[in-house]
Amino acid sequence: MSAVTKPTVFSSDKGRRRRLLLHHNFHAIIVGTIALLITIPLWIYLVFYFPLNPSPHPPLKPFPSILLRDGATSDQHSQISELPPLISLRHIVFGIASSAHLWPRRREYVRLWWRSDEMRGDVWLDSDVGVVSSNEDGNCSLPRLRVSEDTSRFRYTNPTGHPSGLRIARIVTESFRLGYEDVRWFLLCDDDTIVNAENLMVVLGKYDWREMVYVGGSSESHSANTHFSHSMGFGGAGIAISYPLARALVDMEDECLERYPMLYGSDDRLHACITEIGVPLFRENGFHQLDIRGNAAGILAAHPITPFVSIHHVESLDPLYPGLNSLDSLKLFTKAMTTHTHTFLQRSICYDRINKLTISVSLGYVVQVFPDVVLPRELERSEKTYIAWNKIGRREEFDFDTRESYSYRSLCRKPVLFFLRDVKRDEGGGNVTIGSYSRLGNAGGDRSEVMRKIFCFPRWSSSPLLGVQRITVLGNPLRPNWHLFPRRMECRIQKRNNKLLILEVG
Repeated sequence: MSAVTKPTVFSSDKGRRRRLLLHHNFHAIIVGTIALLITIPLWIYLVFYFPLNPSPHPPLKPFPSILLRDGATSDQHSQISELPPLISLRHIVFGIASSAHLWPRRREYVRLWWRSDEMRGDVWLDSDVGVVSSNEDGNCSLPRLRVSEDTSRFRYTNPTGHPSGLRIARIVTESFRLGYEDVRWFLLCDDDTIVNAENLMVVLGKYDWREMVYVGGSSESHSANTHFSHSMGFGGAGIAISYPLARALVDMEDECLERYPMLYGSDDRLHACITEIGVPLFRENGFHQLDIRGNAAGILAAHPITPFVSIHHVESLDPLYPGLNSLDSLKLFTKAMTTHTHTFLQRSICYDRINKLTISVSLGYVVQVFPDVVLPRELERSEKTYIAWNKIGRREEFDFDTRESYSYRSLCRKPVLFFLRDVKRDEGGGNVTIGSYSRLGNAGGDRSEVMRKIFCFPRWSSSPLLGVQRITVLGNPLRPNWHLFPRRMECRIQKRNNKLLILEVG
């Protein structure tokens, strides 16, 4: 076989190819360099300068919400939702439910808290019978009396209630139609209710009155809350309704009432109509319906850490302070309420480590001295000194934390009680209050004191606060935003001698 011969490559061809390759590489480098010189400045311009120039198109805005009424955009709505300005008593219209039969007696309760020079409102009666025509003989210490409109045209089919619930349910509507100027809130309450006006303003100040707002409290009774509604404000303690919500009620309440002839009273009818509008209840624990019977000491001595706003059923309770009748007891109660203002009934706890004592102060009401160490979690629970409105006394009947009295049923473990006797402001100026509390064994005639000394403390020196008959409590004011971020007040033992103990709280 003959060998395969390879083609001959001449050196001149290799040199020509090398020169062509170098020529193409040189052109590529030139083109790449020019491209970089053009694109780098353009990139710098786009990144650093272009956003600063105004866009030729306006920025996109959110679509108007279908939930906003009267053509308001979401931007306008956000401005409305800013914090509302502070309110005064002149911004609140009170609607007090009463009757011609009860008013001559219960007006004394309203007189305790009503401030005619600062408050506006009316007492709504079912009939005249000479009471309205006399208008309290020109007495200006009470609100104006008015007779409610006739409600006989409305159906009422509840077999256990009373048709007066229809009349009382319309008090907010009738008050709105009176045309009060510069109104932000309507407050509905009963004639046997005590209202703390200062704390009412503080609590309502948390809400924007320009929105539809429904504020109130539940019942202490689990059965009552279950029967009526856990989301209903109970009207005896007070229901606050903002101006826009009241205006909405005016437009629909009469028609709404016709749909609920089977309901029991006024607050459940009002709740039904507000539910149709779609507004929920803002629950405030300072509104006290007090659906209880007997001694309210357990509730008042363990008041929740929140501003005290109102207390209902004052006529049905035992006297709040031992040794006084019902009306005099309420006079002292309201005096303490107006003196302490925002700190009224607030709790503070001291521990005497040397003598192993627990001192619990309910400002303006009672000081309890326990002969042993009781932890705050136990003291926060209300001692069950009462039964429910339906006369049931089990713990399960109450919709708040309670404790049985068995822990202190033993005579030797019961606290020594010092109830308020007088309170005043410090004459030296400032907002310091001075409260004087007297030992119950002397002021209230507690015979168990002698037995305690004999059986519980055979060694005379071991008796708690031996010889101390009076406790003075100095109360300091709370910080301005305490109601927004509440905390139990501090307590300090300032001085003790043979007859007197001085405490400072705040």
